[in-house]
Amino acid sequence: MARVLLVEDSVDIKRMVIALLGNDHTVDWAMDLKTAGELLNSHPDYDLLLLDLGLPDGSGAEFFANNADKLDKQGTETILLTSTNTVMARINGFKMGAADFIAKPFDPLELQVRINAKLKRRQTTLNPTLRAGTVEVDLRKQQAFGIEGEARTALDLTPVEFKLLTLFLQNQGQIVDRAAILQNVWGAGVHVSTRVVDHHICGLRKKISKTSERIESVYGVGYRLEAAAADPSKQDAA
Repeated sequence: MARVLLVEDSVDIKRMVIALLGNDHTVDWAMDLKTAGELLNSHPDYDLLLLDLGLPDGSGAEFFANNADKLDKQGTETILLTSTNTVMARINGFKMGAADFIAKPFDPLELQVRINAKLKRRQTTLNPTLRAGTVEVDLRKQQAFGIEGEARTALDLTPVEFKLLTLFLQNQGQIVDRAAILQNVWGAGVHVSTRVVDHHICGLRKKISKTSERIESVYGVGYRLEAAAADPSKQDAA
């Protein structure tokens, strides 16, 4: 779960963002720069800043510039929200160091896709390597490995299988429902049939079959990654 700071004086946009993110992430809202500064100082762990450039008590651009070092040190991703959709406005936004830029009015789906991309990038920066049992994923190199003792064997995964394995490792032991799989692997708005999802998971199961991890089906809900039960034949006799 990520922590997001929304700095925006529009109540409608605030409602939209909370509707998009509120079930999966914590969203703090500031309708002016004074409140935003207080929140930023009291919670030095924001994963993402959604910042409107035109606010009642000042310039969002100046606020961003004044807090750039702090945001950079914390690794906070930033998306600027603005009503000016010009090339120069975008260039200025990127020059300030913003990770992304979206012009109003924007489609909720586009905003969600951009937010997910930024949160994924931050997750990769914070935790470049994921491991469970004898399976490891290197997010920077986009590679997966099976581990046996000191040996690491590359797993020949397709891009979809790699995304699935990463998602399961990030949620080890928890049920990942189909909606989360579709959102994180294929993206919002892409229609993928249940049969296609099952086909890719079947392929992933085969490729990690020699590791200690197993992908279990949870009927009617989704899937869960669990460590395989110990083989009694390999245990020491009592």
